[in-house]
Amino acid sequence: MKAPLHGLPQPPQPTRAPSAGLKQRIESLDWLRGLLAAAIMAYHLTGWGVGPHDGATVLGRLGAYGVSMFFILSGLSIAHVYHRFITEPQASRRFFVRRVFRIWPLLWLAVAVIAAFRLASGEGLSWKLIVLNLTTLFGFVRPSAYINTGAWSIGNEMVYYAMTPLLLRLYNRSRLAGNLFTLLTVGVGLLFSHHLLSTGATLATQWETYINPFNNLFLYCCGVALYYNASGLRATRWQCLAALGLAAAIFVFYPVQGDQIHIVTGPARIAFCVASVTAVLAFYKYPAAVHPWLVAPLTQLGLMTYGVYLLHPVVWQTLSPLYARLGAGFMPVGAISLTVVLTLAFAWGAYHFFEVPMMRLGKKLTPLRSPRGEARAADLRSPKESKP
Repeated sequence: MKAPLHGLPQPPQPTRAPSAGLKQRIESLDWLRGLLAAAIMAYHLTGWGVGPHDGATVLGRLGAYGVSMFFILSGLSIAHVYHRFITEPQASRRFFVRRVFRIWPLLWLAVAVIAAFRLASGEGLSWKLIVLNLTTLFGFVRPSAYINTGAWSIGNEMVYYAMTPLLLRLYNRSRLAGNLFTLLTVGVGLLFSHHLLSTGATLATQWETYINPFNNLFLYCCGVALYYNASGLRATRWQCLAALGLAAAIFVFYPVQGDQIHIVTGPARIAFCVASVTAVLAFYKYPAAVHPWLVAPLTQLGLMTYGVYLLHPVVWQTLSPLYARLGAGFMPVGAISLTVVLTLAFAWGAYHFFEVPMMRLGKKLTPLRSPRGEARAADLRSPKESKP
């Protein structure tokens, strides 16, 4: 998705919420975001350049559950930052405005590029579809109506953001009530994985069911639950590494073959989701520093996560005609390498020169205040927040 926010008042009924606020960023969660974005980019680019992955490959599993971990990270990060400031309707409106300024600007740029390519190629593209994507309303009314590769998860996120004020108020009022609601969403997820999705058909033919926001809602809620239940937990470096090793072992060795439908249904769904939550928890609680030469690139990759996730399909599609002219000698290594380099460069520039100014503007328009009215400390600092 952290030390106390000194000087800020405690939320109502503090005994039912974590005992203290935390600093605004947890570097280890940024590292995980960046690593997941890189894994998803590798999954897509190798799939397009070499061939599709199935459920037996590590990349095939990370391609699916990298996004799942993004949902968990998102819930954890949002609860971490906003749990004491969504206590009234006005604060909720500020939260939504900030999310819009975080999500929409780069999405608009990506949608514009892909829409231009599709229109130039003579492919039909209705204005209704474009509007649904620019407003992210497709997540609410038709989750499969996304234009950009991977943007279905953004539609899901917007649905979860709409539910966040109620979810955080529920947890602030009673942690037990919040946990029961999270368990309810887990039950809904099991309904999808054990009944609504069938192992008798491929994931591609059931994609619209899989990307239904309610299929993945429990992942976001589990992230929120991690904050409320584990923010005060202390773990050693070796405990975190052991938990991370267990999660990695599940992703590498869990016995599943065939189409990816087999990793998102049945017992495998439970195993990989538990591994995903465990991995996020391990990074969340990791107490030890890493070597400085690793910190800088991992942190930058974490900050650039949204751009890496959203822009690598745009770069690939833009350069596909060039790759075709260069022929088989350039594919796939050259094409994949060039796409990675350009994606990282564009994502870095987009974050520092486009996303950060938009986040600053969103914060300027919506200064959050604590329950007693003090200006929030985070609003006085540079808005270095990545998409959860």
